[in-house]
Amino acid sequence: MVVTWAEQWCVVINREKTTRTLFTLSPKTQSVRLIVDDTPLKMEDQQTYLGVTFDKRMTWKQHITSAEAKARRKLNIMRKLAGTKWGANDKILKSVYQGNVRPHLEYGSSSWMTAAKSHHQTLDKEQNQALRIITGAMKSTPIKSMEKIANIPPLSKRRKCKAMIQATKYQCLQDHPMNTRLKQLSSGRLKRSSFILETRIFQRKHQEV
Repeated sequence: MVVTWAEQWCVVINREKTTRTLFTLSPKTQSVRLIVDDTPLKMEDQQTYLGVTFDKRMTWKQHITSAEAKARRKLNIMRKLAGTKWGANDKILKSVYQGNVRPHLEYGSSSWMTAAKSHHQTLDKEQNQALRIITGAMKSTPIKSMEKIANIPPLSKRRKCKAMIQATKYQCLQDHPMNTRLKQLSSGRLKRSSFILETRIFQRKHQEV
C-alpha cells in the first residue's frame, strides 16, 4: 500500500533509511517481514516521531532518558548563571528554567504519560534541582516549600492538565479517531494503563472536587 501510494505521488522511499518496528506487549518473539521493492527493511527497537521516541514495548524509557540528559545540560547553564560574581536573580533563573529546561521535561507528555512512576520521578528530580537553584534553598528544604516560593507547580500536575486539555481537544474534533475511542467503554484487556483510562480518572477526580 505504501509503495503504491509513493509511486502514485512520485515519492521516492529511501530504503536505506527506512526501518520497521513491531510494537507489542507480548513476550513471545514475533516474526514480521516488510519489503520495499524487494529490499527487506531493517528491524529497529525504537522509532522517533516528531521528537518523541517510541520503543517497541512502549516503556518510554529511552525518550525519558534523553529528555533528562537534555534538561541536565541546561541546568548546568542555570548553575553558572547563579554562581557568577554578580549572579542572576531568582526571576531570571525562573525564566531560564521555564523557557529552556522545563520544555524538555514535559514535551510530548500526553504520549508517555503511561510510563512507569519511576520514569516520571526521574524528570521530577530535574525540576527539583532547578527549584534549588532558583530559590537558593538547602538540600534539606522540602520540595513543596520551594514550589510555593518559586510559584512553580509540580510536573505531575502539569502533565495531568496537558492530558485533560488534549482529551478535550479530541472530544471537540468530531472526525478525529480518538473522538470515538474516548466515547467507548474500555475493555480492560491490557494490564497496562492508557491515555484514555488516565484522562477519565483525571476528569472524574476533577468533577468530584
